[in-house]
Amino acid sequence: MQIDLLYKPSHTLARVVLQPGEGVRAESGAMVGMSPSLALSTDGPMAGGGFFKKLKRAVLSGETFFTNTFTATRAPGEVLLAPPLCGDMCVHDVRPGERLVIQGSNYVASPDTIDVDTQFQGFRRFFSGQSLFFLTAAGRGQVLLNGFGAIEALDIGEPYPDGRGRLIDTAELVLDTGHLVALTEGLDYEVTTVKSGLIASYFSGEGFVLRVRGRGRVYVQTRNREAFGREVGSALPAKQQ
Repeated sequence: MQIDLLYKPSHTLARVVLQPGEGVRAESGAMVGMSPSLALSTDGPMAGGGFFKKLKRAVLSGETFFTNTFTATRAPGEVLLAPPLCGDMCVHDVRPGERLVIQGSNYVASPDTIDVDTQFQGFRRFFSGQSLFFLTAAGRGQVLLNGFGAIEALDIGEPYPDGRGRLIDTAELVLDTGHLVALTEGLDYEVTTVKSGLIASYFSGEGFVLRVRGRGRVYVQTRNREAFGREVGSALPAKQQ
């Protein structure tokens, strides 16, 4: 499987090239176009680990209940994928023994060699305005991620093996929770306040943040979906009764 990212970073489109026998599973609604030679199947409740695992992923993380699998059977083909909002996309190569922790809305696609599940993050994430759950990706293969705005890869503690990240010369990074795309599991993280005390943190305009410590890779997006939604919503005319 080969993934080419086009029109970066504002309106990125992923071109996934599949050879015979290869397939990619994508979020429902992510397809822009596909070769007629590809076989398309919609994975129902029993796909991806069974009914309850699929239901847990959909209800708890915000991921769609149904996913689409595009498979090249007798001839090569390609599928074009894109997220619903404008922004960037990136590919993370999951290595054996590694798990990638992902904000649910930032996951786009991966092959069947990647197992996607959910992971509870603690009740503080509820007060941060984010989901209580992350997605986790494990196995071996490429995971396609999207970001609202541009995506930057930050390496904490040491350079990540692919050499594509920017090294942060510190053992800790403080992120606004709405700007996280994904991080490698070797990093420790917690949701906390940016200032001492909830009231002081609230009036600072920052509220809850994610403190990341250790060694690994963090993907961040330059725009916050929830903040953007509030800005746009406040500018809309009031609904007439």
